[in-house]
Amino acid sequence: MVPCECQEQVWGSHVRKRLRDYSDLGPLERMTFESMEPAGRDGFVDPPSFRRARDAAQRYSHDPMGWLVISGPSGTGKTHIAAAIANRLVSDGRPVKFVSVPDLLDHMRATLDRDLDDPEGDDFEGLFSHIIEAPMLVLDDLGVQSPTRWAEEKVDQVLSHRYARRLPTVLTTSLAIEELPDRLRTRVTDPFISERIELQAGVGNADRSSIGLDTSQLQAMTFDTFDMRGAKGSTQRQKATLEAAFTAARSFAEMPQGWIYMAGPTGVGKTHIATAIANVQIQQGRSVLFRFVPDLLDQLRRAYHPNSPSGFDREFQVIRNCEVLILDDLGAQASTAWAEEKLYQLIVHRHAARLPTVITSRVLLDEAAANGFTERYADAIASRLRDTHMVWEYGMFAPDYRHRGASSSRRKPRKANKTEERADEAPARAPQG
Repeated sequence: MVPCECQEQVWGSHVRKRLRDYSDLGPLERMTFESMEPAGRDGFVDPPSFRRARDAAQRYSHDPMGWLVISGPSGTGKTHIAAAIANRLVSDGRPVKFVSVPDLLDHMRATLDRDLDDPEGDDFEGLFSHIIEAPMLVLDDLGVQSPTRWAEEKVDQVLSHRYARRLPTVLTTSLAIEELPDRLRTRVTDPFISERIELQAGVGNADRSSIGLDTSQLQAMTFDTFDMRGAKGSTQRQKATLEAAFTAARSFAEMPQGWIYMAGPTGVGKTHIATAIANVQIQQGRSVLFRFVPDLLDQLRRAYHPNSPSGFDREFQVIRNCEVLILDDLGAQASTAWAEEKLYQLIVHRHAARLPTVITSRVLLDEAAANGFTERYADAIASRLRDTHMVWEYGMFAPDYRHRGASSSRRKPRKANKTEERADEAPARAPQG
């Protein structure tokens, strides 16, 4: 029997509808290779990395074999690329299942609860089998799920099953490869089954809330707006300390290498210069984090909470490994054993990895062991900060900028503190070699 042309169209439309329903793409049906910008969203993704990822995804969609792992920061287009692969397969009449990892785990939990209340409804084993045996599976947002033992176990079971059977699978994740669990990392780095493509953030894709600075701060605190003349009453020697720190920071911002440690009393412009460095790094497209140290420790404490969206390990890894880290007001934190331990881990890691770091403090390094840290880690932290092969130290001494324009009659004169008295000493200590 040969179907007529009309019947073939009816059958074809039914098949396509069933494939659409099975795919669970829903509103993502609009995300195709044809609908994406050739170079990605302007300012959100590095165009060359996006073009490489798009080309690799198109090749994969024609012949989906093994795994394709797409990684990169949020907003770079990972989900669009993965959905485009799924839509291309559906258009070609091939079955594919698209699901985000958090939604999959929520669905699994719901079916577990329903198994007891509704034995006739969808059962957990049926759903689980449906996912692990899918002819083609796209798992979006791997790593965003709550880091519970149950969730990690289920994700591991799904991926281990598909890895052992070499089932075609697409994964997207915002995590760096080093942040993935050990078992998963060995799978996604297996060159015999996995192809990895990485999307880079574009210049202008700076999420100010995650960087730690808002737009008004970034606009107000630049190298162009910094006044090296200091506040009224600054001596020539005090102005020289500001100029030395400013010049070194500007050079560091253009080509970040080593560490810069700026110390001095409140109001001399340390935070302004550190923010100016962040401005340049953002413009150059680097990942930069600016953290006021007490706020940083509060952020890490909150990450321990079960409802934290990312979890402590992930947040700490992001901070430890960012391209440029700026720690503002080191020594202002409450001196607890836990706080000093986390700072110790952070400083030791970045020192060993030689990652560019900027630190501001009210404490000169010679005084740090006595005044800036607890006894528990004083030597370990101060030793790295005093590494003259890697750390530039600049003392900044001048009257408080924030008192500019205030009437002298409203303020009583005060005696200079020890830190300010040291303005007459050498203003900077540069690394040796």
